[in-house]
Amino acid sequence: MKKVSKNYISMAIATLCGFAAAAQAQVTVFSENYEGYAPGTSELASWSDTSHISPALLTVASSAGVGGSQALLWNANFNGSYTGWMQAQMGYGGGAPNGPSGNTDPNPSDYTLTFDMAIYSGVGLNHMQLDIQTWSGGGFTGAMTDPGSETIDTSSVTVGGGYKQISVNLGTLFGSGFDAAAGTYQFQWQVNGWELAGGGPVVGEVIAVDNVQITMVPEPCTLALIGLGAAALFAIRRRKG
Repeated sequence: MKKVSKNYISMAIATLCGFAAAAQAQVTVFSENYEGYAPGTSELASWSDTSHISPALLTVASSAGVGGSQALLWNANFNGSYTGWMQAQMGYGGGAPNGPSGNTDPNPSDYTLTFDMAIYSGVGLNHMQLDIQTWSGGGFTGAMTDPGSETIDTSSVTVGGGYKQISVNLGTLFGSGFDAAAGTYQFQWQVNGWELAGGGPVVGEVIAVDNVQITMVPEPCTLALIGLGAAALFAIRRRKG
């Protein structure tokens, strides 16, 4: 059996490194820091009986975000026994059926949602409800997928404690029902009164969200498969030699 030449070894290393770099490349699928909105723009999509939450303000506010930037701001009094909810709806119309950033990877577990969150006043928030609707085409066209609403643990964000980054894997959150390679995404964030921390009525619960991103990074198993495939090819070369 012939000895594998140094050239083949070098080629193998270069090929594997190239594949690894490509597989590990992080793709930003969607990004929103709210700087493109005029301050005061309402993002309030819906809310419950205003006797439960009054006032109910959900706007893009200046100087409320990370480093004094703009942010999405909830500001409400949750009265009584914490019934009531507020929902923000943010739609992103992608240009191509497979997403504006080339997010053609169909595996939901390869996608991560991150956002920065702060609570300026009130009692805090144990969880925030999230629903992501997706459309197969650009601009809310084609088939729509809605895997249902899930809750995100936000208990690490403390009142007056500044911004914390929340990170969730969308495969873990929504399972296989999430259309990872969609052309259009619509986020529906909901603050539910019953998910607030503490007890009793809350006056002036102020919650801010900034720097929303979905990124795609293939799982480590992708690299393992690439490595196995490369090893098999070189084994065949050696047998032929």
